[in-house]
Amino acid sequence: MKNNLKYLAVLGLLFIVITTTVAQKKSRKDLEREREKNLKKIKETSKVLEETKEQKSATISQLNLLNDQIEQREIVINSMSSEVSILEQEIAEQKMIVAALEEDLKGLKEEYAQLIYLGYKHLNGYDKLIHILSADNIGQMLRRNSYFKQYAHARTYQLEEIQNVALAMKSYERMLANKQAEKTGLLQAKTIETENLTNTKNQQSNVLKQLSSKEEKLKKDLDESKKAEEKLQKLIKDLIAAERKKAIEKAKVSSNSANKATAEKNILLSSSFEGNMGKLPWPVQNGRVSNHFGRQAHPVLKGVFVDNLGVDILTVQNEDVKAVFGGKVITVAEVPGMHKIVMIQHGEYFTVYAKLREVHVAIGEEITVKQSIGSVYTNKDGESELQFQIWKNETKLNPEIWLRKR
Repeated sequence: MKNNLKYLAVLGLLFIVITTTVAQKKSRKDLEREREKNLKKIKETSKVLEETKEQKSATISQLNLLNDQIEQREIVINSMSSEVSILEQEIAEQKMIVAALEEDLKGLKEEYAQLIYLGYKHLNGYDKLIHILSADNIGQMLRRNSYFKQYAHARTYQLEEIQNVALAMKSYERMLANKQAEKTGLLQAKTIETENLTNTKNQQSNVLKQLSSKEEKLKKDLDESKKAEEKLQKLIKDLIAAERKKAIEKAKVSSNSANKATAEKNILLSSSFEGNMGKLPWPVQNGRVSNHFGRQAHPVLKGVFVDNLGVDILTVQNEDVKAVFGGKVITVAEVPGMHKIVMIQHGEYFTVYAKLREVHVAIGEEITVKQSIGSVYTNKDGESELQFQIWKNETKLNPEIWLRKR
């Protein structure tokens, strides 16, 4: 009975620890997913930076990507630290289980040895038979025989318990060894990632130093970029206004069935586009956002802010640019500083693809999602950067909210 209570106590301990470990595993799974996601981002950024690194001159986009990579590496390192902490707790729990099982196994073996000794000393086959036959009556004889059967069962049960506890202990010892090996591997990976972070910060420092030494050029580049964006914005707004004017004129003669069909198609297309917020595919397979949407502080020039109409995506040379949604090409044009552009209408929504080297579509063409519309332009600094915008009529939207998470 005493032994059964001990064994139940060990089982209770196992249940508590296993329940806690399951809850932690969920947390560890989340941490692992977060780590893998950020390592993928780092790999994508590294691929783009490796290509632009061949050029001598440092650029703002390079600096922005290095800043982004530092942030991702710090997240990965913090995630690894959290995983190590959870592993250390799990290892401590595994050690506690193994120690409890070892103690229980020791007690079981001692009790089993006592049973064997008593059986050998007092209950050999001849003594047992004499003891049964010397009973005063049949009832007493049956009770004595039942007692010997229970004793034999107790010995068998005790042996089975010893075997079960021994197997459980070996299983937990293997689990403990695996967790200790996992912790060692994670610590090694963390050391490597910490070294990578230091190297990335050194790169960032060098690029920042180069850029800070040529403020006048940066100011000139910024001024030219603003002029190019203003021209592009005017072109976009003029095209949207022209499309709206066409829609209004068609609405006036809406009795015409063809115009009705067109209007209904545009409504459906707008509704469909709107329902894909956060799900749109990226316009390039490789690349990371190098300049975000909206008003941003210049990373080098103090007190200077830049207003981005969309997002800049730094990618690799000759990268194929694809439509993020089906629609109609309403313009193929060229804007100084923005190079070739394609604008696609999706009902009352519009997507703009600027800084293209080649264009594979024509005005009026109906295109499908992920259809190639051109290839990205590579500038004199070796940067292949796509400017991507989304508009709803005359309102510019943040493309990062619409694109699926990477």
